[in-house]
Amino acid sequence: MPINQQEKSVLAKLIQRGGTGNVIEFLQDGEDFDIGFHFANEMQNKDLVKLLYSNFNKNLIVVELTLLGIKEGKE
Repeated sequence: MPINQQEKSVLAKLIQRGGTGNVIEFLQDGEDFDIGFHFANEMQNKDLVKLLYSNFNKNLIVVELTLLGIKEGKE
């Protein structure tokens, strides 16, 4: 599956943060939890990240990069 520019941007930011982070922090301002979760799930389906934790009340969607995610984020 092709990787879009927003996914590449999030991957690069995750690399800067050590490979783990809250996807909501990296998306455009105003993105809600449902959109963020869908985005993170799509990245997981492409084997770019693994979803570690999500919490609606705290607006957290924590993911960890996979080896493919690291490779794609550096390109």
